[in-house]
Amino acid sequence: MKKYIITPLVLTILLTGVVSAQVSSTSKNKIDVLKQKITNIKEKTADEKDKIKQKNEQEKNNLKSKIASTTEKLKEKKQELKTAVEIRIGKKLDDKKNKIADNFEKSIQNLKDLILKIDSRISKMETSGANTTLSKSLLETAVSKVALAETELTNLENVLAKDIPTSTSTKKIERKALLQNIKIQSEKTKTAIKVAHQSIINTINSLKPGQVKIKNSTSTLEATSTNNQ
Repeated sequence: MKKYIITPLVLTILLTGVVSAQVSSTSKNKIDVLKQKITNIKEKTADEKDKIKQKNEQEKNNLKSKIASTTEKLKEKKQELKTAVEIRIGKKLDDKKNKIADNFEKSIQNLKDLILKIDSRISKMETSGANTTLSKSLLETAVSKVALAETELTNLENVLAKDIPTSTSTKKIERKALLQNIKIQSEKTKTAIKVAHQSIINTINSLKPGQVKIKNSTSTLEATSTNNQ
């Protein structure tokens, strides 16, 4: 039987090969892990980009829908105002006359909206204990002034509903009188709206700090003074 003698040199070479193989295997594993991490990052980045793109598209679509909805609401509001004129007097007006009436209709509607907001504000202040007697009285006055403005507007719209003879018509006197009536009634309506608006301003001013007192504050102060004497 032959005996093999492994010299130190041979042993060193063998061990070096094993270690190199292990190191090579470890390095390969690290590289594979690094490659996988890079792949995962790329996939995650791509996924994030898709999400951002989808979000941007959604926001863009929402904005388009909002714009379309707003445009439609404006059209509906314009039609409502035109209908309001026709309902008020039971007659149709041509575009030019309707434009005049619309401007006053919008002004009066704005005043009504203000009155609703002020009424809500007064209710909240009253709940918190504020004395709103003066403000409520002023608001009632403002409501009556708005009603008078509406009456003047109705009168104007009835005048507008009349047929105006053309400038070449033989009814020149009738034409002149009708145009004069429109001018006069327009001024009356404008003045009535201004008066109503001022009444609302007076109500708002009465709600400012320092104008509204807490209920029973005076009687409470007097009672305290009496007890201290």
